[in-house]
Amino acid sequence: PATSSVRARRALATSSALARSASSAWIGDRYAPRELFTAALARSSQRHAALSLAHAHCSAHMKAQAELVLGRLCHVAGARRPRPSLFVYPGLTAKPWHNASSAPFASWLPALEAATPAIRDEYLAVRAENLPSDYDVDEGDHASGLHRGGDWHWASFIARGERREPMWERCPQTAAALAGVPGLMEGMPFAFAFFSTLQPGARIAAHTSPCNLRVRVHLPLVVPPADGDGAARCAMRVADETRPWEAGRALIFDDAFEHEVFNDTAAERAVLLFDVWHPELEAAEIGALQNMFEEVERRRAAREAEGAA
Repeated sequence: PATSSVRARRALATSSALARSASSAWIGDRYAPRELFTAALARSSQRHAALSLAHAHCSAHMKAQAELVLGRLCHVAGARRPRPSLFVYPGLTAKPWHNASSAPFASWLPALEAATPAIRDEYLAVRAENLPSDYDVDEGDHASGLHRGGDWHWASFIARGERREPMWERCPQTAAALAGVPGLMEGMPFAFAFFSTLQPGARIAAHTSPCNLRVRVHLPLVVPPADGDGAARCAMRVADETRPWEAGRALIFDDAFEHEVFNDTAAERAVLLFDVWHPELEAAEIGALQNMFEEVERRRAAREAEGAA
């Protein structure tokens, strides 16, 4: 990963142009203006001595690096460019697919993949209970009619950054596997972890994530058999490359790039899906982001309370 100063200098080249197309106004009820992030970073830096050197020697670079550019970005045609729909954190490396054998994933992915049989058993037990899906078609990254065709079932361990304790208790092996993932994303509204079941005929149309703060992981649990003709009928496209799932072999991708999912087979597909923080984000930056979203939620609750009064 790039050092703070290197990423800060790289951010200088992009943040000004992005800022011209960004708005510091509130977006809906969840997202904060730039000045709120700056305040959150300041609070975090007081608690994190690791940032002191960067502030002392390259404060201008750190300011550019830490600036959260909010607002709807100018969309650029083509699937090869990352296009988060709400905001971008400058200076983070972007690529559609990540290599499972590269750092930092190689340190923990083998253990996760080795746990696939135990995780699959817990998934099948949950499916046998016929629990209702906790997927809300009108909320989150996949609103506005992106999901079509067959059912898409969610059984969530983390939803909008908050743990769903009943699932952690119901599936202890899966919970242990998730707890063993360094950088598992929590504490902000774009963090998810769930059993994702895509029924026959289901499609999730091309879209991008709201931010570039995360990297998404699929651990395939149940995969429809491939047809003899070699055509991809159950797969995922990220940018301009389509990859099928293979049971027990994790796929890691940046969903800030345009991506779509389809299951055109007669069998269901199931994966354990979860988010990890972008590997170039440092602990102090993650803490500042979490603090920011805590403040956002506090302000939202206060506005709702005022409206109800």
